[in-house]
Amino acid sequence: MTTQQLSDLPAETVDVVTRWNPDGVARLKSGEAPQRGVFVAGPRRAGKTTLAAGLRALGASALTFVEDPIDARVVLMVLDAAAPLGREELSVLDVVARPAVPVVFALSKTDVHRNWAGVSERNRALLARHAARFADAEIHPVAAGGSGVEALLSALLRAARAQAPDPRSATLTVLEQTRRMIVATARSVRETEPGAELRAERVRTLTLRDGRRTERVAQLRGQVQLAKVELMHEVAAQCRAAGTTARAEIDRAGRGTLAGYPDRLAEMVREISGAVDAAVTARLDDLRSRVGVTVSAPETAVPLPEPVVPDGPEPRHRGLEDRMTILIGASAGLGLGRLVVSPLSMVPALDIATIPLTLALGAVAAWWLTRARGHVAERAHVRQWATEALVHVRSRWEQFVLGRLLAAEAQVSEAIIAESRVCARDVDERVAQIDVELRRLVARRNGQLSSCERDLGAVDRGLQEVRLQLGEPNRRVERLNT
Repeated sequence: MTTQQLSDLPAETVDVVTRWNPDGVARLKSGEAPQRGVFVAGPRRAGKTTLAAGLRALGASALTFVEDPIDARVVLMVLDAAAPLGREELSVLDVVARPAVPVVFALSKTDVHRNWAGVSERNRALLARHAARFADAEIHPVAAGGSGVEALLSALLRAARAQAPDPRSATLTVLEQTRRMIVATARSVRETEPGAELRAERVRTLTLRDGRRTERVAQLRGQVQLAKVELMHEVAAQCRAAGTTARAEIDRAGRGTLAGYPDRLAEMVREISGAVDAAVTARLDDLRSRVGVTVSAPETAVPLPEPVVPDGPEPRHRGLEDRMTILIGASAGLGLGRLVVSPLSMVPALDIATIPLTLALGAVAAWWLTRARGHVAERAHVRQWATEALVHVRSRWEQFVLGRLLAAEAQVSEAIIAESRVCARDVDERVAQIDVELRRLVARRNGQLSSCERDLGAVDRGLQEVRLQLGEPNRRVERLNT
């Protein structure tokens, strides 16, 4: 086939073939015959692979095996010696054996089945009945050990040499090759879903649109409750430690120490308040890190109360116990004085001195007992005041802790919502980009299929003209939508 003969086809067909099959067009221009070889056909489990391997070993340089019957110069039909051919074998033969291509028949597994000669005669009769071109067909018996393969190889070579090259047949081959390329490309485009990775990314992106806001808020609430329990326990432990220290100091305190003990308790409360504040700050920082939120500014809530010690205790009210202590002290002092001065009464000259001495000793004993009783009562009074003051301080500490927790929860919640909004905006932008890319891919895919459809129509029209010139019937062609 020359270039002028190729130009006899419609211009649209020539353009399509030039774009899809430049190698075939180059062979047509150079007058080179199309590269054709042997196509091995047959039913399943007929031994086609073994037979083809034996033929390659004998005539590796003389034969070329092809994978498509359209490219075949000779068709090798392999039949099984187990039974005469049936509907399956005839269907395969009708598909692969074109009118212009000779068919060479081989009967495999003759070394296994003893009645292979009868099966061969039956196959010859069935082939003659099936098509007139197979009336004188020769069936070559082959065995697994290589017997008969050389005769089969000679028959294939004779059939290949007997087929003279036809320029129109070469043109038909190039057109059929081009058509197969178009159909294969269209099938690949249709079977490949465009943008599968983009769709998967779109699904993954949409699942994280809110930035895991629901999970983070739930985690925040759980962490706040846990921090509340831990900090309340810390406040209670600090209060118990402060109460124990205060009671021990009050029990050992003198009168001067008791007078200034409110200042000492205030200093102790300030020290413990610093420890509580540090514990709250550390726990809130840990809470933010667990939730995954970074807050640059401190809490901007309402002013939180600072734990302060109430004013000092009111002066102790002297009641009946104090007056009774004076009477009891005086009575005890008089008795003690009389006991002490009783030896002096035995001296007449000193008897007069026993009365004032007894009174003086009684007064001293009454004063000391009253003073000791007052000191003990003052300690109890200050101890009661310290206990009540620590209860008040504990309530202020708890109020301080709860206020800090509430402020931190509100601030972290706002940060989570702000991050969620930013994440939603970024996700929406990315999803919009993915949608645009998907629409572009779908449009490109549709354009490729439309282009393949147009090119296939042009090639089919060229095939019809060539087949009419060759006198071949217009076979049903495979469309892109099958």
